[in-house]
Amino acid sequence: MLPSAPAILKSTSQALSRAARPLLIPRARALGLAAPELVQTDNLPKYNAAKLAGRPFLPGSDTKGFPATLNPIRVDFPAVFHPKAPADADKLPLEEWGAMVREIVDRELSKTGVLLFRGLPIRTREDYARLFDGTGLAPRDYVGHAGRREQLDTNVYSSNDDPLEFTIDIHTELSFMPAPPQKVMFCCIKSPGEHGGGETPVTDMRGVMRDMDPSLVERVRTRQIRYVRNIADKSRSSWNWQSNMHSEDREEVERFLTGKGFSYRWNADDSLSYWFSTDGLSEHPGSGETYWFNQLTEHNGSCFKVHPEFMNETKHISEFPRHTSYGDGEEFSEEDLAHVREVQWKNSYGFHWRQGDVLVMDNFMVGHGRMGCNPGVKERKIIASITKN
Repeated sequence: MLPSAPAILKSTSQALSRAARPLLIPRARALGLAAPELVQTDNLPKYNAAKLAGRPFLPGSDTKGFPATLNPIRVDFPAVFHPKAPADADKLPLEEWGAMVREIVDRELSKTGVLLFRGLPIRTREDYARLFDGTGLAPRDYVGHAGRREQLDTNVYSSNDDPLEFTIDIHTELSFMPAPPQKVMFCCIKSPGEHGGGETPVTDMRGVMRDMDPSLVERVRTRQIRYVRNIADKSRSSWNWQSNMHSEDREEVERFLTGKGFSYRWNADDSLSYWFSTDGLSEHPGSGETYWFNQLTEHNGSCFKVHPEFMNETKHISEFPRHTSYGDGEEFSEEDLAHVREVQWKNSYGFHWRQGDVLVMDNFMVGHGRMGCNPGVKERKIIASITKN
């Protein structure tokens, strides 16, 4: 298919933006500014630790060994950067900030796995899209995702559109897909506030691998994980296969599923069910280190037992929109699910979002989730991009 005129114009604009980068530093000096620079800080922001154990709408939080609260971030996890001259941030082009973000990502991300950029002049999704274009990272689409999200711009999506009070379990993004993203980026447009909840926990997957029961690791290694999807038609739900597949053409959807080696069926109510088995561990594409790399708990049907929209339904857990089991179809035991959740949350860290924050994660080294917002919070706007490189 030939690109549309707007796509050609956008591509040309991005190319011109990249070509113009060497001119931006002299421009800053002509404005009487110091050369733009992002610097790292060890002055970590104050964090009001979120309650975990016994938290409503948090899968597994009622188990005996669940951590009491979410850890505050460490000095190096994530590494925090901000403009050296914050007062001048608005006077510099967002594309140039994006180029500087990319330089730091290339230099630092492999060390810690997650970077937090604060104080950037981002107030809208269009601002973030400009910064993302400036990074030069290769975007990846979300076709085949299994959550609720909306495409907002060419490379920008809502992070998740589940009810605000629901806590999303820890996971690595699209780790069930044959070609998962290497990086995940989030940007805060509207913060729920320091007392509003809604944090994006970041999870040290090296720590998860260290603390996971070796016998469970071996079972997942040898038996794989089966992912099951039962997705409604858009006439019945906002959580629908048309949105997940970015298409309303059944033949196109079938080609996608067949191409990935997935089994599928169309149901009498026009819903789509499909299933497949894949590895639950993965080697990092750069270092070769093996990581716990899956959505075993986040996509398990047990999550829907505490989901505000599904918790009163009496169906079997395998009939909810998502479910996981061993690759041979045997269900994960309640003890195994509890253990995985406890280990993942034990190795997770939180911070309060501020408008303009940009979080960059290595998708193999670092997992993430979403804390539910506290009662009274009406809005939280975090947007996302995923990349191939």
